[in-house]
Amino acid sequence: MSFPHDDQAWAETAEFLRARLAPPDRLVAPDPFRWVIPRAQRFLAARANEPRAFEWIVTHKGDLAAIPRAFLDVLPSQAVPVFANAVFVVWATAPAADLPDITDSDHVRAFHVFAEALPIEAPPPAEEAPTLITATPAERRAAPAAGPMASPLAPARPWLDSGQPGTARERAFQEELDRLVEDYLAPAQGHSVLDIGCGAGRFSALGAAANLTGVDLDEAALARARARHAQLTQAAFRRMDAQALDFAEASFDAVMMIDMAEALADLPGALAQAARVLARGGRLMITAPNRDSLPLRALRRLGQPAPARSLTAAELTGMLRAVGLTVIRSDGIFLSPGWALPGAASTLAPLEEDPEFVEAARILGRRAGPDYALAFCLLARKG
Repeated sequence: MSFPHDDQAWAETAEFLRARLAPPDRLVAPDPFRWVIPRAQRFLAARANEPRAFEWIVTHKGDLAAIPRAFLDVLPSQAVPVFANAVFVVWATAPAADLPDITDSDHVRAFHVFAEALPIEAPPPAEEAPTLITATPAERRAAPAAGPMASPLAPARPWLDSGQPGTARERAFQEELDRLVEDYLAPAQGHSVLDIGCGAGRFSALGAAANLTGVDLDEAALARARARHAQLTQAAFRRMDAQALDFAEASFDAVMMIDMAEALADLPGALAQAARVLARGGRLMITAPNRDSLPLRALRRLGQPAPARSLTAAELTGMLRAVGLTVIRSDGIFLSPGWALPGAASTLAPLEEDPEFVEAARILGRRAGPDYALAFCLLARKG
């Protein structure tokens, strides 16, 4: 789901927030706001917090049921409505002097009408203990690459000392990758797009493309990709080696290499192939685990062995430059220092399934950037 820039109510609400957010401010808002304000948190974060924990709260009058009821009930007593339109009310817990209290406006009265019309909330079910993955190392190595349709056995991650992320965090990690694909490459109107090492594929946001091609060596992954993208008639999936692409030069407007660079025996060779099939002015999007991440820096500082199959943003930037590509954007992906520290993984395992901590890891990764996050994403252009 992307941000509806063409909807006036959404656009003016985002503009209001961007003009007033201070660097340390916390914001909770409907999910699409994360596309235009990366620091925005989902209302999952409101389950364990009261409104006063945030500087700004954005409520969608037509979707109040998505907000935890306890949070919604105390919102008017802990925050002041300072902006409203036909769809949204924006609340501030510490409003500036130039922001009037608009409690008596028609839009805020409508908010209270919608809130009072919500059905009585059923008592929450008994909380279940999180299910922790207990796959053996051999089973983890044999597991297919993760994605929205992947096996419950998540792939090994080189930034975890256990090698095994929790299912909730891995799902969130994959969602963040999908979000970056849309942010970097969508709408791809009329373009030809290649996904190298596609796994289950990431074309959901690129339906406006003229041609979508995914290649992978894993037949099972290709079968999942075909099933997942059955509605995209312009999508095709082929078994092919990333280091020997069977395409003519300048065949594609955009190329993706997502969540697979560390698995390649010859990454520079694969990048040369990707650059060869990319048209002039075309873009390559690539992600990689970050050897300079804060957790791996901590491991080395403590004299502990760190995973070898990882890269720094500077190293990958140099490899891209060597094949004629110039990096034009970079982002960090996820950050939680404790997960890679010696002995911490078993203690912190329950947090791998905790929505608040998973969301915090996503936000921290974006804020930390490619210098410190667990992984990073680069967008490069062919000159």
